[in-house]
Amino acid sequence: MTKAALRPAVPDDEPYLRWLEEACMRNYAIALWGSWRPRLADALILGEYRIIAVGHEDVGCVSVTRREDHFWVNKLYVAPGHQKCGYGAIALRQVLGEARAIGLPVQLSVLTTNPAVAFYRREGLVIYEETPERRFMTSGVR
Repeated sequence: MTKAALRPAVPDDEPYLRWLEEACMRNYAIALWGSWRPRLADALILGEYRIIAVGHEDVGCVSVTRREDHFWVNKLYVAPGHQKCGYGAIALRQVLGEARAIGLPVQLSVLTTNPAVAFYRREGLVIYEETPERRFMTSGVR
């Protein structure tokens, strides 16, 4: 496996990011809500995104917002065809390391229809709250 690297997203990545979200989330949204609605064009905060690249190929993304008391993972997507290769773990571990270096936990939510909760559990996150739609997870306390 070629090593994955994270690079900042640029405006030319926007079509890829929109495609990636639909490719990764459409079926889970339909299973939960009965339909898929793409995000509004202005809802993408490009500065929060990093592209997961393997060589010259983009294979996914991670979007993180630093809040006062934690890092919030908005998105972590790996493109179909590249899933289960460790690329998502590389990206998550980098975010976890950045947060740990300044003493903050990482938090995120997973749709209840999304089996990614098992991936996050393997990476050490735990569920701290559940709703009918989401499981909220954290890397722990500071």
